[in-house]
Amino acid sequence: MKKGVFIPAFAVLVFIGGVTYVSKAYFGIHAPTSAQTAAVETPAAQVQSPYVVPDLTQPYKNDHFHFSLMMPAGFTAAETDSDGGGKTIVLQDTSDNGIQITVTPFDENIHSLTEERIHQDVPDLAITDPQPVDIGDNDTGLAFESDNPAFDGASRDVWFVFRGNLYQISTYKRLDPLLKAMFSTWKFF
Repeated sequence: MKKGVFIPAFAVLVFIGGVTYVSKAYFGIHAPTSAQTAAVETPAAQVQSPYVVPDLTQPYKNDHFHFSLMMPAGFTAAETDSDGGGKTIVLQDTSDNGIQITVTPFDENIHSLTEERIHQDVPDLAITDPQPVDIGDNDTGLAFESDNPAFDGASRDVWFVFRGNLYQISTYKRLDPLLKAMFSTWKFF
């Protein structure tokens, strides 16, 4: 460090220290305690504990699309028809913690679903933190975060194409650990 730079920097530090001392002594300005800071930062109603995934002990099997997975005890499955000959499957508990799986026919023979390919059909979909996901030996899907309004504008998704169907698995971003745990048990038969 050059000698000429050190002296002005030292003088600035001394000046700041003096102003701080005078402010505290004469104007009663004190740094907030950690308790005061915590009370101001976030109201308790807005703080959410991280989601803790319960043990996955209950099997779910879908004979129509030939897949199975494990879900927590107490989860129920509801299936409805969706547009274009597909189905929407909701696996959830009584607190609405769960995942939604939408399966629709997909006539394009692709083995890797990419962000670019998704944007061809859904150009306005916000995709952040995209990560490839292996589906079997030869297929790759995409895991990502999005701004899906159905999930309060913060969702976690896994999309992939397999056996002529597009699978869109979605949940609230806060339930990402649940999605990862359940998806890790997914098997096609």
